Amino acid sequence: MKLDISSTEFLDNNDIFADIINVNYFDGKQVIIPEELENVLVSGEYRDIDGTEHKLVRDSFKKVRKHHGGYIAVIGCESQRDINRAMPVKDMGYVYAGYAKQVQEIVADNRKNGRNAYARVLNEDQRLLPIGTCVLYFGKEPWESPLSLMDILDIPEEDKEFWRAWINDYRIHVIHLAGQSENIRSMYRTEVGVIADYLANSHSTSQVMKAMRNDNRKIYHVEQTLDLLKALSSDARFEKMKDRFLENEKTDIEERKEMDTMCLLLDAVENEGIEKGESLGEMKKLVAQVCRKLRKNKSIETIASELEEEYSVIEHICKYANRYAPDYDEEKVYAILK
Repeated sequence: MKLDISSTEFLDNNDIFADIINVNYFDGKQVIIPEELENVLVSGEYRDIDGTEHKLVRDSFKKVRKHHGGYIAVIGCESQRDINRAMPVKDMGYVYAGYAKQVQEIVADNRKNGRNAYARVLNEDQRLLPIGTCVLYFGKEPWESPLSLMDILDIPEEDKEFWRAWINDYRIHVIHLAGQSENIRSMYRTEVGVIADYLANSHSTSQVMKAMRNDNRKIYHVEQTLDLLKALSSDARFEKMKDRFLENEKTDIEERKEMDTMCLLLDAVENEGIEKGESLGEMKKLVAQVCRKLRKNKSIETIASELEEEYSVIEHICKYANRYAPDYDEEKVYAILK
C-alpha cells in the first residue's frame, strides 16, 4: 500500500489525530478530544502556467466541536515522506481552500435565509472558524528548511527585513517524528508512539527489533498501523504480521490468541518462521549454524546476513542460545525451540 493511502487511513482515526495535535501543540495535555472531531473535506483547484488544472485535497482535515455543539476550529494534517520545497505554497493553498469553503457555505446559507450581504459578502456578525495546519514528516533527514514562505523567495538575505513589512511570511509547522526525543515519543497515547519509535530507531535493524520486542503497548488499529509501517519500510515482516493477525481474527473466540501489541505480533511471525524451518527439516541445521557463529562473537545482524535468514528468526534463536554462552550448546538450544 502506498504511503499517501496508508497515512491518510491512519490519520482518519480521531484518537490518532487528536494524539498528534495534543502532544505537539499542547505538551501532551488532552485539549483535543477524539469525540469532538469530525471529518471535513477541504479541496481546491489551481491552473499551471501551461493551463493544466490540478486539484488539491488535504490528507486529513477535521472540525473541532465542543460539548455544546458549536464548532471552534478546523485542523489539517498533511503527510510527507520527503522534504517538499514548495510546502509553504501548498499549505497556503489548503488553508485558502478551507476559508473559501466556509465563505461559500455562509453565503449560500445567507441567501437561503434572506440575510444576503451582497457586496460585503459576510454580515458584520459572521465569523470564520480558525484553520490550523501541520505537516507530519516521516523522513529521516531533518526538515530544517523551508519553514516559511520567505525561505523560498528570491530575496537577498540583507533585504529580507525590508520585505517582511510588505509580505505576509506564511509559516508551516513540521512534526518530524524520527527526530523527536524519547521523552516526547513517550507522551503519545496511541499507535503514533509505535510509528515514532520505529522511525527513531530505523537506522539500526537491531535497535528496531529491540524496540518492537519490548513494546507492550496495546494497538487498537492493528491493520492500519501495520500498513503504515510496511509503506514506510518495505519490510515484509509487517505484511506477515498483518496476515497472522487477520488469520487469528477469523478463528473462534475461544481459540483466538492475543495479538494486539508489537511484541505479540512479532512472536507470531517468529513462530511461523521457526515452524517453517522445522517442516523442511532445516531447523536443527540452522540452530547449529547460528551457535557456531555466536562462538565467533558475531552479531545477530551479521549472522542473519551471512545465513540469508530473516533477522527476527535469528534473533529468536539467539535469545535462547545466549542462555548457554559461551559454549552455545546447539542440542540444548534446539531442544528448547522444538
